[in-house]
Amino acid sequence: MDTHHATSHAPSVATFSTPTVVSVVPFPSFSMMALASTTEPLRAANLLSGRGLYRWSVVSLDSHDLVSSSGFRLAADHYDLAIPPSDLVLVIASLDFDHLLQPRLLDRLLRATESGKAVGAVSHGSIVLARAGLLDGYRCTGHWDRLRELQERHPLAQTTREVFCIDRNRWTASGGTAAMDMMLSLIRAQHGQNLAMNVANNFIHGRMRLPGETQPMEVRWRYGVKDRRLVKAISFMEQSIEAPRTLAQIADLAGLSTRQLQRLFMSELARTPEQFFVEMRLRAASDLLAHTDDPIGDIALQCGFGNQSHFARTFQTTFGHRPSDVRRASRDPKRGAA
Repeated sequence: MDTHHATSHAPSVATFSTPTVVSVVPFPSFSMMALASTTEPLRAANLLSGRGLYRWSVVSLDSHDLVSSSGFRLAADHYDLAIPPSDLVLVIASLDFDHLLQPRLLDRLLRATESGKAVGAVSHGSIVLARAGLLDGYRCTGHWDRLRELQERHPLAQTTREVFCIDRNRWTASGGTAAMDMMLSLIRAQHGQNLAMNVANNFIHGRMRLPGETQPMEVRWRYGVKDRRLVKAISFMEQSIEAPRTLAQIADLAGLSTRQLQRLFMSELARTPEQFFVEMRLRAASDLLAHTDDPIGDIALQCGFGNQSHFARTFQTTFGHRPSDVRRASRDPKRGAA
């Protein structure tokens, strides 16, 4: 994962047509927020400019209409991945999509996206593109909760924690309202700052975020902690999941004594730092069990457990089920919304 702030790439829109044609490919159980944040800025740009600057359509993976993660049904404009010639093809994925990523579908997606001048993704759509090999050699982002997986399983993709990232003809947004910022960036590059600002104001979107800004769901928000020293300590834990630092090392890096660190964890999180760190590593392992095919022993090592038996015992004690149960449930075709 990028640990530095690389120079932001300007939107590559020189070859985009007018009107600009955007094709959106939502996977089943897609986020309505992600879809709306992708298409509504384009609609507003047309409305506020009084011109047909953008056209968009929704493409289904198969012959069925789409159902969002919240249960809303959406009729597709095109079916069976019949993506029309497009300037930008955007894949949206949110929940229960991993079981769909079979070689046949990825190959079809790879061929279908060839109709687009640029390809991109919103939220976990970046994982879809990465598995299809479409992010190799590109800077990209994705939702923070699976960004580590994206980095580790696809080392040729240069992952970043940015809200959205535009690298040549690859456009990726971390999810939710980040897609709106990415589309506002497109509108600004093609039709000027004033129109982009008017679109943002139309949605009471207070400030347009730019490439290079990091995702806001940082430690203090995810865990509800306020003390900056505790935020630092948790951040150092997250950075050392595979090779866990000692409690003394973490306390030192955060500018605390070990006793101070223990008191902070108990007062703000009602658990010891040791308990918190083990739970963090187990949650990371659970995600890998559900979303990768890595052997359980390898996952144990990736999450800082040198002994698979110890890992399995700790996992079952913490969650009440075995690592193999998570793997088995993730392979159950009934769990996904088809």
